[in-house]
Amino acid sequence: MSIEELKKDVAELTKFENESSRPKVKEVLQIAKHKIELEIVNLELKEKQKAQKVETAAVPSQPKRYSVELNEYAFDQSDKFVKLFVTLKDSQKLAESDVTTNFTLHSICLQVNNLNNKDYTLVIKNLLHEINLEKSYFKIKTDMIAIYLKKQKECQHWEHLTSIEKKLKDAKDSSLKKDKDMDPSDPTSGLMNLMKKMYDEGDSSTKQMIAKTWSESMNKQQGGPDF
Repeated sequence: MSIEELKKDVAELTKFENESSRPKVKEVLQIAKHKIELEIVNLELKEKQKAQKVETAAVPSQPKRYSVELNEYAFDQSDKFVKLFVTLKDSQKLAESDVTTNFTLHSICLQVNNLNNKDYTLVIKNLLHEINLEKSYFKIKTDMIAIYLKKQKECQHWEHLTSIEKKLKDAKDSSLKKDKDMDPSDPTSGLMNLMKKMYDEGDSSTKQMIAKTWSESMNKQQGGPDF
């Protein structure tokens, strides 16, 4: 029986109860009415649970999103800007609100949210020179995010993107010169010690760059091919 029909029965029993003058009859009618009311409550609860299951089934499950740390980018510059180009397939599908950049005088953090169920992060610290925070910005391009770092000093040439890269280059150039950190029997020990120190203190991008330089230096030291 439907809930509406049961409610009609309750209404009629209530009517009989109000019209009855006999206590025993009233008691019988009340008991019958309470039973029907309890049945209505149970039916309403079952219908509510059924509706919730249908609603839950209708909502598609959200695919799991993964976090990806970016380490590769292309580097270029003009008199006014240092330009970074980060390759990201389908980036043109992103809305402006899906991409955020956080600039400091010597660092940048790029965050790309929900691109093909992945969140991407690029962090670069120890920029070689200071940047203008207010005039630095990004653009979403086809399969690419372009970041424009406004040079604090225009026309200043950046030999490298970060001070870590500059230190590595300088260390490689002077690796054959003796200094207080070098072992006379190993003319490359000073370079290795410096790289190890920067590796321990660096972020993931820095560590990847130093590991590559370290591997190349070890390969040369062992007489391997110079790639």
